[in-house]
Amino acid sequence: MTESSIHHASFTVERRYSASPAQVFAAWADIEAKRRWFVDADGTDWEALDYGLDFRVGGREHGAFRHRGKTVHGNETVYLDIVEPARIAFAYSMSLDGAITSASLATVELAPDGGGTRLTYTEQGAFFDGLDKVEYREEGWKELLKSLDATLAT
Repeated sequence: MTESSIHHASFTVERRYSASPAQVFAAWADIEAKRRWFVDADGTDWEALDYGLDFRVGGREHGAFRHRGKTVHGNETVYLDIVEPARIAFAYSMSLDGAITSASLATVELAPDGGGTRLTYTEQGAFFDGLDKVEYREEGWKELLKSLDATLAT
């Protein structure tokens, strides 16, 4: 039997966008907008093999992405709570070449901030067998939310 381990961790990332909460929310809800910052962001070494989004409570999001032509990273998401334009809660798992590496509960809070929006992303994760780390996940979300900023600016 292979030895198994679980590391529990959480993190929070905050960003401010000049766009309104409704515009930021739409960038999560609309498949074409989300593809621009979540799937097809410029300047990355990722290739999208598969992607789908059904943005509603009980809806699912899934993707398979190849990094630098090698490892396939997968995600399977279910949306648990959506309050337009203020809150999104979802649970998701990540995999490497088909092996589950983590399971997480995430929330996105959108609050008016001057003429823009303050986004607070919080994730609580269980990282399995040393195959994934909270540091990697936090860095990944920082990059994604930076890409969201670039998408909102266009």
